[in-house]
Amino acid sequence: MLSITGLNQFYYLRGFHDMRCKYERVLSIIHQQLDREPQAGDVFIVMSKDHRLIRLFSYDSRSYSLYEKRFVPGYKFMHVEFENDLPVHKINWEDVVLLLESPVIKRLNIR
Repeated sequence: MLSITGLNQFYYLRGFHDMRCKYERVLSIIHQQLDREPQAGDVFIVMSKDHRLIRLFSYDSRSYSLYEKRFVPGYKFMHVEFENDLPVHKINWEDVVLLLESPVIKRLNIR
């Protein structure tokens, strides 16, 4: 079960958009490309290229968890921008909540 709070460490994987990958591939990228070892409470966030799907991978020292949120057509997650070109960024709890709970309307149909 994925349990996230403001006490977790959150990392946004900037260049990772392959939503076919599950735990093993994401952990491989975390280990090999980012040179990081998941610690208890770490949450890694990945987003699809079309900004309609987001996944949070969590590690709690005994198991891995996956949380997925997908918007219906017409909505997407906001675009995340960073000041530097690092492949992984540590983000704070408030930004995670804002990202997950603030849908962007792709199109407005007025009748």
